[in-house]
Amino acid sequence: MAATKHKPGSLLGSLLGLIGFSAVAGVLVSATLTPALAVASSATTSGLDLFESLPSYAQITQQAERNRIYGVRDGQPVEIAQFYNQDRQILTWEQVPRTAVDALVAGEDRRFYTHGGVDAPSVVRAGLSQLGFGGDSGASTLTMQLVRQQIAMDAYIRGDDETYAQQYEQSYQRKLAEMRLAIGLEQRYTKNEIVLAYLNIANFGGNVYGIESGAQRIFGKPAAQLSAAEAASLIATVQNPSTRNLFNADNWPRNQERRDFILRGMASEGYITAEERDAALAIPVDDAFVNVQPPNNGCISGYDSTRFFCDYVQRTLQQEQEDGSYILGASKEDNAAALFQGGLRVYTSIDVDLNDAVQELVDTNVPNTEERWRSGGAVTQLEVSTGRILTMVQNKDYFNGEGAPYTATSVNFNADYALGRSGGFQPGSGFKIFTLAQWIIDGHSVNEQVDATREQWNTGDFRASCVEGGVLRFNEYDPQNNEGNEYRRMTPTQIMVNSVNTGTMRMASELDYCDIVNTARAMGASPANGGDWEYQPSGIIGGAGNVTPMGMAEAFATIANGGVHCEPRAIDRIIARDGSEIQPPGQQCQEALSPEVASVMQLVLEEVTERNPLNNPAGSTPVISKTGTTNGVVQTWVNGASPAVATSVWVGNIVGNVSLQDRWNVRSTVFRGAMAEAIARYPGGQFLDPDQDTVDGDGDASALPDVAGEPVADAQATLEAAGYTVQVADPIEGIQAQGAVEYTAPGAGTLVSPSTPIILYPSNGGLAAQPSSPPSGESDQTWPDLVGQALADARGTVEGAGFDPASIQVTWQDHGEANLCTVLAQNPLPGSPGAAADPISVVVGTNASGGDPGC
Repeated sequence: MAATKHKPGSLLGSLLGLIGFSAVAGVLVSATLTPALAVASSATTSGLDLFESLPSYAQITQQAERNRIYGVRDGQPVEIAQFYNQDRQILTWEQVPRTAVDALVAGEDRRFYTHGGVDAPSVVRAGLSQLGFGGDSGASTLTMQLVRQQIAMDAYIRGDDETYAQQYEQSYQRKLAEMRLAIGLEQRYTKNEIVLAYLNIANFGGNVYGIESGAQRIFGKPAAQLSAAEAASLIATVQNPSTRNLFNADNWPRNQERRDFILRGMASEGYITAEERDAALAIPVDDAFVNVQPPNNGCISGYDSTRFFCDYVQRTLQQEQEDGSYILGASKEDNAAALFQGGLRVYTSIDVDLNDAVQELVDTNVPNTEERWRSGGAVTQLEVSTGRILTMVQNKDYFNGEGAPYTATSVNFNADYALGRSGGFQPGSGFKIFTLAQWIIDGHSVNEQVDATREQWNTGDFRASCVEGGVLRFNEYDPQNNEGNEYRRMTPTQIMVNSVNTGTMRMASELDYCDIVNTARAMGASPANGGDWEYQPSGIIGGAGNVTPMGMAEAFATIANGGVHCEPRAIDRIIARDGSEIQPPGQQCQEALSPEVASVMQLVLEEVTERNPLNNPAGSTPVISKTGTTNGVVQTWVNGASPAVATSVWVGNIVGNVSLQDRWNVRSTVFRGAMAEAIARYPGGQFLDPDQDTVDGDGDASALPDVAGEPVADAQATLEAAGYTVQVADPIEGIQAQGAVEYTAPGAGTLVSPSTPIILYPSNGGLAAQPSSPPSGESDQTWPDLVGQALADARGTVEGAGFDPASIQVTWQDHGEANLCTVLAQNPLPGSPGAAADPISVVVGTNASGGDPGC
């Protein structure tokens, strides 16, 4: 460092200061030759009190360097991002190019290999320079410069601004401290170790530190390939990086002037030949010489499809743990210091190949260039058995700076506010699975008939034990079904298949709302803002409170995992710079549902997928799923899982309320493709066999008695005495005697609760004279089960069982659009014997107009 001259008026002060400085400096210089004598002298010289107060220790400390994040490709780690406070890559002595060593010594300290840390001629020359004699000259040796840089860097890491600033002030005390520390450094380390430390710590402009990063960023090559001219140009920067760094073309003339001085020094010291010197001097410092590379710091410079995941990992590394500690340190400050120091290798769960494939699906189907509305799309995929995050993509590009373009954002739509700064989105009907879960937990059967008629709900209709008064309080609420469809009696399976709002509300009215949202949280779906749920009846069908794709993927992973919820994991391993392991958050799995409950949910939601082919990928691997759509088709979802991978797809409005009615099935296209890609990479597996006791339930539902053949009045009395509400329909063609019950809807043996209305169909006796069963021994045919089949399919089933399909007698009954052309009840019952020509009566769903709707 060049000394600063004093003004003539301060000559006396400078002279007095110089006398004291020279006395102590003389002792320090002598210490490089006879340390014991120097120490003894300092004890008897009153002018050397400052010497006694100077630090007596010196060591080369580790310098900050890059952290690296790895994903997985073809089962092997692959780097996806780097992040750092200082762009530094530490080299060993064997990796350092000789050109850089020679340029450093020739340019900064030509007697480096002969002095002991303090160079006496330089000290004298610097002192005279301070008094105005001779040109600018500094006393700092290469070792003293290293000391100053280390003190400054350590202070910067600690946040000690005062000490940092002092290293760049001109004072005798600082210079003396550097001298003594330099002597200590020389006595502890070899010359080569000191040169290596200097080349690794030196700043080459901005946040680029160390000869390796300097070579890569400025010349686009590793340090090992630096020419003499390039090495000298880098070393020319170290005295004053702000005015000589090569990132700014305005600095090039100053850099070249210093570079050429270094090159001449390298030749005079014999490091290069005169011919090599002249060839290097002939190269101008210009845009042909400099090859500046863009920075590769942070997620913005990481692998394209994994940038939002990279951001998630960085936030995870800084997240406070449940015990108040942090992944990399006991305190927030320790954790920050570890990240600053860097050198970490963070191995993550992301499957780069799968992530690329899903990103392409999203980009194709939800382009970020859509300008008619703020179009958003995101996909999270989790490994079912571990919670490891396999995929995290969205349609917007990652951009974390000011002035993000329309096509980019820094908000991670997949994650909650804490880890992605996202407020989430309403889940719509996807939230119905939590009512289904609680329905099964509370002992209800999924085969139980539920009244799904439209109803206006009021305060007191929904229990909520966790709120004041124990009930939900709200204004009148009158939810409708999609497209205005009306329904009557349905099973929970049918409710989920057809996503029936009115049926889900009825199910929830028999449960505790607080239990439903607590089950949702246990399964992984929590409010995106980290707060509590909104306790409103619309929340039952996903109209209150926002969730994230991560949360919904967790919930479906829980179902697919036999009821065990595993917290999402992004980090598999962390290796410190010294090769030791740093323990990331471990796998955290806990039972949220019993295996029996999970098995029945799998049964129901697999049926949902099979009945919604748009969401069912090709192949034999079973898939559970549930769609979600909010009012006005503002947000759309498909959530699901195979036995190995859970997937949540959201497509919707980032802001605003534009209807996506004409793009309703985009979510299905993305989901089906994403699940197909996941199954191809994580194949196999089966869901649990449904637990029959749980399927049947242990609540108040029971098999409806068979009252066929009884007089209508007697049958009505029997059922009403059992607690059922009974309606009597108009007589139909039947095999029973006139006035007797032909059959009921729901059919005999169906699981129903007492609140389920029962319809009795009286017979007009029109078919009573026809044989209802074959003479004994003449036939072993039995009637097949037709309930739930489309009428056309039922005719084929009847014919396949050996009966005449023309003998089917149809009674049309309005059971809502979802049940059009579907067999709702039959008589004779399945398994009953019959002859080939026997008739069979069926109730088939129609619409409000009655009659055949076109079946």
